[in-house]
Amino acid sequence: MSIDEQNIKENIKKAIETYNKYASIYSEYTKNKLLQFQLASFVSMLPNKGKVLDAGSGSGRDSSYLREDGLEVVSVDISEGMIKEAGKNGVKVIKGDLLLMVSNEEFDGIWCMATLADIPKKDNNKLIKNFHKALKNNGILFIAVKEGEGEQLIEKERYGNSLRFYALYKEDELNNLLKENGFEIIESVVSNDEGTNWVEIFAKKV
Repeated sequence: MSIDEQNIKENIKKAIETYNKYASIYSEYTKNKLLQFQLASFVSMLPNKGKVLDAGSGSGRDSSYLREDGLEVVSVDISEGMIKEAGKNGVKVIKGDLLLMVSNEEFDGIWCMATLADIPKKDNNKLIKNFHKALKNNGILFIAVKEGEGEQLIEKERYGNSLRFYALYKEDELNNLLKENGFEIIESVVSNDEGTNWVEIFAKKV
């Protein structure tokens, strides 16, 4: 289902409500889907094993892994339901809007798993610029998003068929977005998980 710009804000609001309502179901569904290879690669690429941002940390699954690997992790999410789930998993999450993030060369790395899909494409440059500003020189960004085109509303049975907003990207489109905002692509792949293609990119601030 395609959507027009005038409905985007309302659709984002509904998506957050869906996250809040079904946070426990989402947490249970994703807890065993740890991206261990990608997480290990991310850690190995960091210029310093220091401070990282988990941008859109959800139930805290990836934050837990990064902390166990000895990193200082700042976890941020906008959904109160997800923040509560993360708390159950022992992860303290700051409630915040990444589009309003103010940080200057604070992080050695930023982990952004699926969160770009929640951001309207008209705001994607702002988000990537925020990431670039927040990273130290040569800092590493991992970003992954479902492959596709445009923006869509998708309903899933396990979340009560509630409509959820998705911004979808082709590999070249996401690569170009990062390059245009001061990143060098280290690695770019399209992977598959249970029939869904994901664009996964490691990039470095230059």
